[in-house]
Amino acid sequence: MSLLNRIFGRNNDKENYYPSGPWLVEVGDTFTCKGRFGKKIELDPKTISVIKIITNDKGPYSDDLFWKFECDNSVFYLASEDSRAPEFMSMFQGLNGFDNEQLALSATSAVNASFVVWDRLAL
Repeated sequence: MSLLNRIFGRNNDKENYYPSGPWLVEVGDTFTCKGRFGKKIELDPKTISVIKIITNDKGPYSDDLFWKFECDNSVFYLASEDSRAPEFMSMFQGLNGFDNEQLALSATSAVNASFVVWDRLAL
């Protein structure tokens, strides 16, 4: 959000550019996520409807790129700085319909933005 939008309170965008979890910590038959207070959550990956990449204006000294997974009844994130991110990323890039152009655009973003890289309904 720009400085003027902050001052005048204009924020029609509902995206969370500064996520605080739950975080993806393990991928297998189910996805294991860890909530803010350490609670583990098991999610069926078949319930993922949209995968986005969220960028913010806090880099380069803070995490400024996050993977956002929107499921039927929950949302979880993966920070790009996570040591498992490259492994997970290559798996997600293998999904039918994954948009590598949006992935490349997100890598150059230094502002609050959202990039849809996979959408189940677009298949």
